[in-house]
Amino acid sequence: MHAGCKVIPVGRSQRVILIVGLSGTGKTTTTFTRQNNSKPVQDDFIALMPQGKIYGTENGCFAKTFGLDPKHEPTIYGAVTKRDAYLENVSQEEDGGPVDFYDASYTQNGRATFEFSALGWVEDARNIGPVDVLLILNRNDNIIPGVARLDSEHAAAYFMLGETQGTSAGGKDEMGKALRVPGTNPFFPLRHEQQGNRFLELHRSRPFEVYLMNTGRVGGPEGSPNSKKLTIEHSSAIVKGIAEGTISWTGDADFGYEVAQEVPGIDDLEVLQPRRLYERTGRGEEYRALVQRLKQERVAELQKYPGLEREIVAAIR
Repeated sequence: MHAGCKVIPVGRSQRVILIVGLSGTGKTTTTFTRQNNSKPVQDDFIALMPQGKIYGTENGCFAKTFGLDPKHEPTIYGAVTKRDAYLENVSQEEDGGPVDFYDASYTQNGRATFEFSALGWVEDARNIGPVDVLLILNRNDNIIPGVARLDSEHAAAYFMLGETQGTSAGGKDEMGKALRVPGTNPFFPLRHEQQGNRFLELHRSRPFEVYLMNTGRVGGPEGSPNSKKLTIEHSSAIVKGIAEGTISWTGDADFGYEVAQEVPGIDDLEVLQPRRLYERTGRGEEYRALVQRLKQERVAELQKYPGLEREIVAAIR
């Protein structure tokens, strides 16, 4: 799986969290943002086996650097500014001088790589238990809620859809475009329906919790007067609430999943239930039109894979 992995201490135990998402959706940020002294395990690839067993593959990280801010991402910032980190496409006005992670005059697609040892706090994949939670990241800007809780069939469907909005991480041809990549894995070499069917099989062997998490906006793109950003702090509060089991949920009549009714640390219900934002701003019809469009597009997308289990397609009708 194209996934990060982290462990979050909760009481005397620890919760094992997997994070899948295309480049630019916040996978690395979510993996390295700390909740309850959490520790990263892997940044980009893991193997998921029956009964939720996880195998790691890496001893390093490949991080996106554009807009990197020590206030919001101190862990990654600290690692990529050490002398043994390697940087590419990052602005530096003079040799040996400071780097500028906000200079996009050449490209926004700056990257850095560093060893996990640069963090000073990591967990060995050989020491962790089976997966408890999977987060499917979706950087969207309209009606995807801050977080949604999924059952097995919905989980397999959204895993297959691999939805997001393209960012500079995918190059200028993908930036700003709506993308769908099955499994959020651009490197899968076989028939894509094998990913969805295998995921459903593995999930049924150990029904771990699965959530869809929006790391973009609700209500419209940046610059829209009635748009709200899902910040790193929002995402961190959601991950903490998932790990601790402190989120209250309610059903969503349109999509069949559950949306958050309350998340400790988030006082804006509209980022958790975008319908409320659209209705308050007089855009109820726009919301309903987006619901119908998404449903139709998703069914059409999954029907491209004739070998996909029928219940996966049925989940998003």
